[in-house]
Amino acid sequence: MSKQYLNLDLIFKDRNEAGKLLAEKLLLYKLENPIVVALPRGGIIVAKPISNLLGASLDLIVSKKIGAPNNPELAIGAVTSLGDYVVAPYSDHELGENKWDYLQKQIVYLINDCREREQKYRTNNIQTYSYEKRNIILVDDGTATGMTALAAIKSIKKHNPLFIVLAIPIISTEAYKEISDHVNKIEVLKIPKDFIAVGAHYKSFDSVSDDEIKKLLK
Repeated sequence: MSKQYLNLDLIFKDRNEAGKLLAEKLLLYKLENPIVVALPRGGIIVAKPISNLLGASLDLIVSKKIGAPNNPELAIGAVTSLGDYVVAPYSDHELGENKWDYLQKQIVYLINDCREREQKYRTNNIQTYSYEKRNIILVDDGTATGMTALAAIKSIKKHNPLFIVLAIPIISTEAYKEISDHVNKIEVLKIPKDFIAVGAHYKSFDSVSDDEIKKLLK
């Protein structure tokens, strides 16, 4: 499965608008009783209008990237609050022979951090959902490497879902190709030729607070 470029000039007003545009496309799937699973922080704002329009339950999985030691913004892998991790094929180049010493420390630390964050978001006894034999719509606000999405997909697949679609406003061509083999479908609004940063494709790309995440999850 491959795709080159899509809607090169498209700029989203904000995450909420991007979510509404994705929701219109996802309605055509006619998925029975889906669960919308957000990747916070920004993914929860994209996911909320999708959940509303589809009348679907809204859940989340916290996933954090493993940054390269000399370039923390470069994701060489990712972990989830459910204890899973993925490592990018290019991590050998970034880490060399000390690869697993570095990764093991990061994986343990970041999984614990993800679990603490998720527990914080799930205050007031917010319901968790079983993914077994369910249609899952995994949502983020964009991705360059795809690592956090891949980690979340790995966690979701362990629960034997019926169908997984990644719904994402903006994705790089490399991430699109990497993720395509791991989900049933990717619904994307923009695939640029030159991927700079997710926020470059939004007019408004404000930071998302813990309180906002908790409020949207209710």
